[in-house]
Amino acid sequence: MKKIVIIALVSILSIQFIKAQNSNNNHKNSIDLDLIIKTNDVNIGGTLTIPINLAIPSLVIMTSGSGPQDRDETLEDFKIFKILADHLASKGVASFRYDDRGVNKSTGDFVNSTIEDHSKDLESIMHYFKVSQNYTFKSFIMFGHSQGGILAAKVAVGNESVEKVILMGAPAVPLVEVVLYQVRQEYNQANISKALIEAHVSAHNKLMKSIEDDKHFDEAYQLFKLTTESILHELNLESKTDSKKIKRQAIAQTDEFKIIYALPSLTSFLYYDPSADYERLEVPVLGLFGGMDFQVTIDQNKDRMENALLESGTKYDFLTFENANHFFQKATSGTRDKNITREKKFVANFLNEISDWILAFK
Repeated sequence: MKKIVIIALVSILSIQFIKAQNSNNNHKNSIDLDLIIKTNDVNIGGTLTIPINLAIPSLVIMTSGSGPQDRDETLEDFKIFKILADHLASKGVASFRYDDRGVNKSTGDFVNSTIEDHSKDLESIMHYFKVSQNYTFKSFIMFGHSQGGILAAKVAVGNESVEKVILMGAPAVPLVEVVLYQVRQEYNQANISKALIEAHVSAHNKLMKSIEDDKHFDEAYQLFKLTTESILHELNLESKTDSKKIKRQAIAQTDEFKIIYALPSLTSFLYYDPSADYERLEVPVLGLFGGMDFQVTIDQNKDRMENALLESGTKYDFLTFENANHFFQKATSGTRDKNITREKKFVANFLNEISDWILAFK
């Protein structure tokens, strides 16, 4: 009897809390609830956005891209997930977005966490909502942006609770290939010979592999330093920068990449092939691509993703937004240094296309 009374009291308090939230946000069509989800390893802080009128019983769980991100996936002042959550709520779709390990209200160490750690966090979030007495959801839509798409698909494979997957600018190749493509693109516009660019791309490749295998590191380090120095010389021909200064810069850059390529938060993703998971998906998939996305490009990823989904036999839809960058803002260039001056909103129809697709599978 005591247990029943306690549960009833909790439910009453929850209703009162929701009413209070609603009275404070009567201009909104949803309620934002900040939660702490306790797991064996970490506490995960996040925000549950619940529409006043639910259109579907499923919960969209948003997973952010590379690097330690907050729950809104705030990138250069653009709150990607917050805007998305508000839009979904306006259409009657509930969502949950969360801080990565070690960010804001989430505990743990992001830098030393691996793909398996992040997958466990996502699974723990689903479990929480399955057993929650106050905010119960039994089915989920995995929404992953960029590297988050890798996690979304990984967790969705064979998971009967997942009914849809949305991949926003998500890689379909191992991240090592994305990194090498980005290195190549960085120098393609510079006045540097193709041979030198390709030598430097190979140096990056060998440095990453030497760290991964723990073999031939000294050789790879020296090669990286040599190609970096050669590129710096080419870039500074007109300014006639002192050669000793260039050598110091080359060493500094090499040491920086030595650290970056050894971080577990990156290395555990580098050689993981997301297309192997796409091949095993059995739920509808929506792939979103930006025509001006030079971080996860259409050319490198779309065909690989489509071939994998064709192999799986699942239903899928692809949408390409011609003038969208990696954040799906309007852009004439995909370079990141210009993002900060762009409007903090998505390209036209981006949000509606997502909600329409979700609601088409009620």
